Amino acid sequence: MSAPQSAPQTAPSKGKVFIIRLGSTIALWTLITIGLLMGLDWLLVLMIALAGIGTSAEYFRLEARDPRAKPYRWVGFGLCLAFWVVLGWQTIPQGIEPPWWLEAAFLAATLQAAFLPALAHTLEGRETLLRIYFTIFGVIYTALMMGFLARILFMEQAASGSHLLLMIIMVTKFSDMGAYAFGSLFGKHKMIPHISPAKTWEGLSGAFAGAFLAMCSMMLIVPDKLAPLTWTTALLLAPILCIAAVIGDLAESVLKRCHSIKDSGHKLPGIGGILDLTDSLLFTAPVCYFFLRIIA
Repeated sequence: MSAPQSAPQTAPSKGKVFIIRLGSTIALWTLITIGLLMGLDWLLVLMIALAGIGTSAEYFRLEARDPRAKPYRWVGFGLCLAFWVVLGWQTIPQGIEPPWWLEAAFLAATLQAAFLPALAHTLEGRETLLRIYFTIFGVIYTALMMGFLARILFMEQAASGSHLLLMIIMVTKFSDMGAYAFGSLFGKHKMIPHISPAKTWEGLSGAFAGAFLAMCSMMLIVPDKLAPLTWTTALLLAPILCIAAVIGDLAESVLKRCHSIKDSGHKLPGIGGILDLTDSLLFTAPVCYFFLRIIA
C-alpha cells in the first residue's frame, strides 16, 4: 500500500499576511521608539548593528550550497562583523558621527581580503572570480550601506538624529506597507513580472502614498526635531526615498530569484528573513544621508 499523502497546506490569505507583517513591523517600531524617547543612542546603534549583522548572515548564507564558497563567505561575514564593532567603538562612547575614513578603510580591506581564499585553493576560473565578487559586494551591500543609518543618528547638522532615524525608517516601511496594501487590494497590472510577479503599478502608487503619509505625519508632529528638513525639502525627500525603497526591494528580489528562494529567512513572522526587512533600508539610508548633508 502506498503511504497516505498529507493534505496540502493552504497558503495564508493576503489579509492575514498583512496583519502579521504589520504586527512584526509595529513591534520593531516600538523598540526604536523606546530608544528614542529614553535617549538611548547606544540601544539604537545596537539595534542597527544587530539588524546589519543578521542581514549579512542571511546574504552570505545564499551561497551555502556551494562548498567551495565557504571560506569566502566567512571572510565576508567576518569583515561585516568587524565593521559593526569598529563603528560602535567610534560612535557610542562619544556620541559622534563615525569618521569619514571608516567605509573607505573597510572597502580597501575587503578588496584585499576577498582574494585571500583564492590563494589557498585551486583556481576554478570564472567560478573563483564570482566568489570574490560575491564577497566584495556582500560587505558593501549589507554592512557599508546599512552603516549610513548610524551616520544619520549622529549627524552633527541634525537637530535630533534619533528623530531623523525614526523618520527614514517610517517613510521606508510605510512605503513598503503601502505597496503591499495597494497591490493586494487593487493590483492588476504587473510592473516587473520577470523579477517579482507580485509587484504591480497599483502597488507602486501605494508606496508613494505611504511615503508621503509617513513624512507628513512626522513633519506635523515633530517639525523642529527634523531639521535641516523643512516642509519643502521633506516633500521632495519622500518620493526620492520611496523610489530608493522600491529599487532596494526589487534588488533583493533579483538576489532571491537568482538563488531560487522565496524568502531570505524565516525569523520574522509575516516578513520572512532579516534581509527581507532591511532590503529597502539598505538603499534609502545612504540616499537620505547624502540628501541631508546637501541641504544642511
